[in-house]
Amino acid sequence: MSVIRFLLSAMLATTPTSCGSGPAFPFNDSLNATTAFMGDSITQFWRLPDHNLGISGQTTAQMLDRFNADVLGHGFKRVVILGGTNDLSFHQSLSNVSLNLDAMAAMAQGSGIEVVLCALPPISGQNLSDQVTYANKEIAALARSRGYQLVDYFTPMAGHPEYFIDEVHLDKLGYSVMETTLSRVVTK
Repeated sequence: MSVIRFLLSAMLATTPTSCGSGPAFPFNDSLNATTAFMGDSITQFWRLPDHNLGISGQTTAQMLDRFNADVLGHGFKRVVILGGTNDLSFHQSLSNVSLNLDAMAAMAQGSGIEVVLCALPPISGQNLSDQVTYANKEIAALARSRGYQLVDYFTPMAGHPEYFIDEVHLDKLGYSVMETTLSRVVTK
């Protein structure tokens, strides 16, 4: 286990995800109970999801490889897909991010599962801001063209280094912002 993963696990195991007064719009427990959260380490270290399918270090291609087994046929009503950070960090093709997200979303929709796509949070310190902006435009265009809900994690987190414990991973305040942002979009 890497030092970052160990520290994240220790920090998140001992601290609540909501800060101070908590999120303005806490994510509904009944919605959480029927929602799968597919992603990478940002999802894996998030304490909110009842059905957390985040795996640290995974690209969208790796998420796609396990999507059928992990999401389909488990009775989920919706899937929240947050992926692409590792594609960018590992310098994978940007076009593959939207292709892989589209493939996952199509499988879910074909199985009667509501799809919620997520814009990537900011990545600092790796000179990837242009790639994150491009990927988020592609994710938003995909959501619009297919009629999926879109949760924009980038906008409320941009310019807020206090939401992160490193260049990518969130602290409890950052996760509180994610929960509030999600709760404004996924309401029923």
